[in-house]
Amino acid sequence: MDRAEALRRLAELSEADATSTALFQQAAAAGYGLGISEMRALSILVREGPQSAGALMRALHVTSGAVTGIVDRLVARGVARREPDPDDRRRIIVTADLGGFGSEENAYASIGAAFAELYASYSDDEIAFLARHLAESVRITAEETRKLRGAR
Repeated sequence: MDRAEALRRLAELSEADATSTALFQQAAAAGYGLGISEMRALSILVREGPQSAGALMRALHVTSGAVTGIVDRLVARGVARREPDPDDRRRIIVTADLGGFGSEENAYASIGAAFAELYASYSDDEIAFLARHLAESVRITAEETRKLRGAR
């Protein structure tokens, strides 16, 4: 396979990976009785810690009304809670509460185990390469997303 063909194949696989990841995320969210926006918000809360509603609104690129609905649904599902901002009583802070999932099966456990098995077959150098590639892929995608949003 020449370089041009290899690059075409890489582009095809990257698109297929993005699509399958999005479909997995939707299925996982539905399994928890949530939508993809709620799962994105919950992911931010878990990864980055408690957030103001305004910070979530900016991170999710939604309106204030939309973020209120997202937080309402997370709170109703029992996987997040609203708390007063200790520095500004007019604001609320949203905090993840994964205990709300109770004893439900972790939708991510199986895929996590499958990827762990895959990664175990790679050398340290291959893992380092994949980490660099994914970090750059995330950076490029975020930058291109900002450009698209700025163009509107």
